[in-house]
Amino acid sequence: MVSPDTALRRLLRETGKLLEPYGFGGSEPTWIRVEPGGVASVGRTRVSRTWTDGQQTLRFGLHLDATPAAWWEFRNWRDTRLGLAPTSLENATGPGLVDPHPPGREQPESWSLRVDPERAGQHAVQADIDVIRAELPRRVHAYARRAIALVQPDRYLDELLARPEPDLDTRRAIVVLLADRGPGPELDDAIHHLRHAIPEQEAPEYVEEVVTYARTRAALV
Repeated sequence: MVSPDTALRRLLRETGKLLEPYGFGGSEPTWIRVEPGGVASVGRTRVSRTWTDGQQTLRFGLHLDATPAAWWEFRNWRDTRLGLAPTSLENATGPGLVDPHPPGREQPESWSLRVDPERAGQHAVQADIDVIRAELPRRVHAYARRAIALVQPDRYLDELLARPEPDLDTRRAIVVLLADRGPGPELDDAIHHLRHAIPEQEAPEYVEEVVTYARTRAALV
């Protein structure tokens, strides 16, 4: 019998062990895997705490992220122009635009760890622990595979290009990632759409900074 917080810590240790065969390292709350194409991460969501009739319930889940190396290079280029220190690939984040769940799959519900009202001492409900422990391997498998897939060459970009109506942030990321393919009609077209997508109230420097980077990067490919 353990408290919900102790149960959570133990389950997260199990999560880290389950991620090891997929090449993820680190420690709770986020484990990462660095690839030539970028960095993939799987981690714990923020823990929410609610109380009902004086009994606490913890809720949490897993999340994933993927940062293409091309996006990391752009952010470091931008930070250097701003006088900021570069970020290592292991600590890279963004652009955060792709659905973390595999196509056709709905987001799974958060797990719950309740306090057992039938026992003294604020112990977690054992059935809740058992459910999470049973579902954990399958969910870790799905999240790890999805995160790794998103940092494979062009995968992130291809998912952005498949959107029928990309918003401004998506068009910005498309230009940055397309620059890694070198100059050509596809990059020219993406820059054209980006320039026409920016609202009138936005400063044009927001777009031109991206265009400058993309033209410079593409010329080196």
